[in-house]
Amino acid sequence: MNKEAYEIRYPLDAVPLRKFAELIGKTETAVKNMVEDGKLPLIPWKNPDNPAPRRGEQWVFLPEFNRAMHDAFANRPKEQRDAWLLWLGL
Repeated sequence: MNKEAYEIRYPLDAVPLRKFAELIGKTETAVKNMVEDGKLPLIPWKNPDNPAPRRGEQWVFLPEFNRAMHDAFANRPKEQRDAWLLWLGL
């Protein structure tokens, strides 16, 4: 199968947490929990002109997320990785 079939595609390389939750079908709370647990590649957005920023945003870097998901899938034992093919008779 084509590697690109498994990738989350969006016109930007990074998206805010709300959009990421929408893309993967999770709630914002679930995504925020993933952030707190250090499970997502984040890019912090802050105003560089503000010397003491109190607010900012965190965006998820999709190319790194896709790379890690591909690696996680590819590195599973073959019997787990290919188990779904049994349903197709392959």
